[in-house]
Amino acid sequence: GATDIGQGSDSILAYLPAEVLGIDPKDVHVHPADTSLTPVDLGSYSSRVTLMCGMAAIQAAERLKRAIFAAVAAKLGVEASALVARERKVGVPDDWDRAVTFAQAVELAEAMHGVLAFAGSYAPPKRAGKFKGGGVGPSPCYSYSACVVELTVDEDTGWITLDDVWIAHDIGRALNPLLVEGQVEGSVYMGIGEALMEGQVFRKGLHKYPSMLEYKSPTTLETPEIHTYLVETDDPEGPFGAKEAGQGPLLPVIPAIANAIYHAVGVRLDEVPITPDMVLRGLELKRQGKPARIGPDKLPLFRFKDPIVVESAFGQAAEAVAVRPFADSTS
Repeated sequence: GATDIGQGSDSILAYLPAEVLGIDPKDVHVHPADTSLTPVDLGSYSSRVTLMCGMAAIQAAERLKRAIFAAVAAKLGVEASALVARERKVGVPDDWDRAVTFAQAVELAEAMHGVLAFAGSYAPPKRAGKFKGGGVGPSPCYSYSACVVELTVDEDTGWITLDDVWIAHDIGRALNPLLVEGQVEGSVYMGIGEALMEGQVFRKGLHKYPSMLEYKSPTTLETPEIHTYLVETDDPEGPFGAKEAGQGPLLPVIPAIANAIYHAVGVRLDEVPITPDMVLRGLELKRQGKPARIGPDKLPLFRFKDPIVVESAFGQAAEAVAVRPFADSTS
């Protein structure tokens, strides 16, 4: 049910069943987001597709594999546990002459079971005890990233030029290293845009930059050389050890850029996007002997409206819980 929005999940969801069934990924036809065939999926977000949908695909393939093995075992006169699936065949590993092709195995399974249709699902493992934030569900695993940025700051104009970016990401196991590198470098690209160019500015409830002509994002001219390092581990909760690579690598890019600017010119910028005029303002504060910092000084003061009184199912007035406004304190 997951939708491929460019991250390559359709390819991954072909690799995983193919690995389980011992066939080629080209033999697997993925039908994403087809409401007549696929179960409901929550969506392509939160870096969940490879891990959660991948585990569901593996479960469905394992169920199909058991049905196929039962039929082939009856044909060959062996226990199903003695069979393996590989090289588009199903048979006895120590005596590969006692094997059938995968197509023949499917025919045997259909003759025994009828139409072969299996579904898979995935739910994160339950955690012991309650914890803050547990209401949204536990995270089955965590990935880690590190980023180093080399840049140049023109102190006369405030212009920032990115020279090189080094990014390392703990991917678990890279099921397709080329796709993973693309995901990681795409995250770096997004981080550069958020750090230096993309501002969410609203005027009277409308976005100040309504199209891509005004809302700028990095081009190849602003994107530096990206050096990508995939740190592979084997996570027990992921499909064949894999973890996310979609959003995690974005996170360290923005603070790495801000820290590199501070290292270069001694100006601390705590607000994005970081623009040349912010750099110049910080340099002017530095020349005046003041703290060379640009950014918010306090948390925003937000006052909630009065609670809404609603009628409960038992005919009693129930007052909605009001949340306290943020304290007007300095950061």
